Amino acid sequence: MPETSAPPFARRTERLRSSTIRDLLKLTEHGNVLSLAGGLPSPESFPMVDLRREADRLLSEFGPSVVQYSSTDGVPTLRHWIAEDFAASSGREIDPSGQVLVTHGSQQGLDLVAKVFLDEGDVVVVEDPAYLGLLQAFDLYGPRFEPIPSDENGMCTDVLADRLAAGLQPKLVYVVPNFHNPTGASLSIERRRHLAELADRYGFLIVEDNPYGLIRFRGNEVAPVAAFTDRVLYLSTFSKMVAPGFRVGWCVGPQLAMEMLNRAKQATDLHTSTFAQHLLGNLVSQPGWLADHRRRIVPIYRERCDALTASLRSSFGRHIQFEAPEGGMFLWSRFPELADTDLLQRTCISNGVAFIPGSAFSVHRQPQQTARFSFATLSIPELAEAALRLVAGYTATTRGAQL
Repeated sequence: MPETSAPPFARRTERLRSSTIRDLLKLTEHGNVLSLAGGLPSPESFPMVDLRREADRLLSEFGPSVVQYSSTDGVPTLRHWIAEDFAASSGREIDPSGQVLVTHGSQQGLDLVAKVFLDEGDVVVVEDPAYLGLLQAFDLYGPRFEPIPSDENGMCTDVLADRLAAGLQPKLVYVVPNFHNPTGASLSIERRRHLAELADRYGFLIVEDNPYGLIRFRGNEVAPVAAFTDRVLYLSTFSKMVAPGFRVGWCVGPQLAMEMLNRAKQATDLHTSTFAQHLLGNLVSQPGWLADHRRRIVPIYRERCDALTASLRSSFGRHIQFEAPEGGMFLWSRFPELADTDLLQRTCISNGVAFIPGSAFSVHRQPQQTARFSFATLSIPELAEAALRLVAGYTATTRGAQL
């Protein structure tokens, strides 16, 4: 076939970055590769019996109405549940008719926030390392990312305060406060209060993204940042707690902001799946269902986290450093004797194990000594085998570096 000229892409497409995680998942679909790369929930956590029962009931009792078009902001029963859930965790009452928007997963929520709030050159503060999906969603709109270092207690808000005092003027500050992706760290209660105070003082909006908060297997629940200020756009999702294939998430925030996000969603996809909303809304609204479901699935993630950390400590010893998370799906590790884990990744894939190098979560794609491992999907025996393959890859990489 004759070659054709490139399509007339918009200039903004130059900023589209491919997801390192999605690209790597393609490599792990075939062959004997154990993947610690993607943050895929365990299929064992999916409540298949309940989902099948609820789907049959909806279709038989309500018929065509549950597969008809619905309102952009979401099915009323689901919006009311979201409002009640938010009030219970934050202590703030909200209007389900004006302050809740059901989205096509929380990733769509990020895209809508960027579309509505960001002009090219606007400053967005992110944690360093940063959630890759956020960088992808926002990059298209041309903001200037300002990374703020983080530690085992989340974003270092004292550093942010110094930067703000020195003249930094962000429009948005993005945080994953519970079991951060990729680090697994949680923002301490003191820093949540401090971040809220800074938002009130300097007038920026906080984008609080909480996909993992219910997967807590150690420690105590912590109030969201939204409990301490109303300058928050709060995002969450059913993807990690129920099942990701439904692609149902939500955004809660000030009414004027939500009105504009609603208009942006109208222009994007009209509304989120009516059937998925009814199914999930009816399920989680059943008294005690969500608490029972959490009691069933959280131990799955705790046991897998413990298995991976034990295997890595046993296999690597002093050659690896990490803090075990209190929940979520990720273990953030540092290899003090390696300058660049991209090299380790390439060797490990040929050894049959995959992970995400730290450079994927760097705003400027710089080489890192760090790596993200997801313990969520593999079985305990597979996690042990993955650790052995990592050691083999590490040994081959370090030997090669010494030659």
